[in-house]
Amino acid sequence: MTGTQTLPEGFGDLQPLVAKWALKGQKARYSQMLAVDMAELRALYDAVLPRVEAIVAHLDRFPLDEYPPAEQALFDLAATFAETAHPVDFKWKAPQFDDIFPFERVRLSSASEKW
Repeated sequence: MTGTQTLPEGFGDLQPLVAKWALKGQKARYSQMLAVDMAELRALYDAVLPRVEAIVAHLDRFPLDEYPPAEQALFDLAATFAETAHPVDFKWKAPQFDDIFPFERVRLSSASEKW
């Protein structure tokens, strides 16, 4: 997690989200999505969605594997947003269904955990 990191200049409005949502690795992001309710997911969604174009434009200025710490925190926040937006997009009542394959049995590849 990059929760102690500061975001790049111009993204200070998203700073309150970093501690909880700037997560490293797909497993951490998915686990966090399952640990919160829809109101918390909606708050993340509503805060980040209007900033996505600016985030991508800013991060495009750097090589993917060479982000400075502030940009890495911004990337991790954006990745969490991207990987947890579907319950909001699809208007789910909860981020988890009782009858799905248990996440703890999913084995992620090393590439999905790198970022």
